[in-house]
Amino acid sequence: MTKVLKGRGLSSGIVEGEVLVTKQPFSISAAFTFPLVQFSKKLKVADRTHEFYKKDVKDKILIFPYPIGTTTLGFVLLETIVRKIGPKAIVCEQAEPLMSSGALIADIFFDLQFPIVDQIDFSKLEKIENGTIVKVNGVDGTIEY
Repeated sequence: MTKVLKGRGLSSGIVEGEVLVTKQPFSISAAFTFPLVQFSKKLKVADRTHEFYKKDVKDKILIFPYPIGTTTLGFVLLETIVRKIGPKAIVCEQAEPLMSSGALIADIFFDLQFPIVDQIDFSKLEKIENGTIVKVNGVDGTIEY
């Protein structure tokens, strides 16, 4: 790992894993609600409008420009974290408070850390190829690859 991109860490945790990168905004609620209510062991994206449709994102690091927010966004993310079936981390150009709330609640109430890093120019993030192994540090707000 030789390159480091510096952004803003929104939640604690340091993880390494394989990335899935998309130029499309990502709706966590649309992507994950159906698999959660089905009590699936995998977390395949259920949003038919997204290029990640039917991809299993368990243990991946998701990189996208920004989330599509809903009032349930934080709770849906929290449920994937607690069940340990979701992604390992999220990196985006512009996060939103509701997404961060799921990661913060997981840390405070369940002692589960889920790093979220934002404020990194997406033109730099989109250069990272799918399948690349990266290290996300939610404390320092960095992504290293």
